[in-house]
Amino acid sequence: MARHPHRQAEPPIDLFDYQQDQPDAPRPAKPADDPISVSDDWPRSVPITDHEARVIEAFFADMLDELFGPIP
Repeated sequence: MARHPHRQAEPPIDLFDYQQDQPDAPRPAKPADDPISVSDDWPRSVPITDHEARVIEAFFADMLDELFGPIP
């Protein structure tokens, strides 16, 4: 049986480099929108339960101490 000489393998084709995207044309600046209006319809004091206060203190104790100082 005759042996065929080995051919060198072809380099792999880069399938991800088949198209070069054109850079986007610069768009004109968008005009400023009207200012955002914020309304507050919450009551002056919002009631929370003792359990909710304990959860807030447990998770945010360090941050609350930084903001308001330690509890006397």
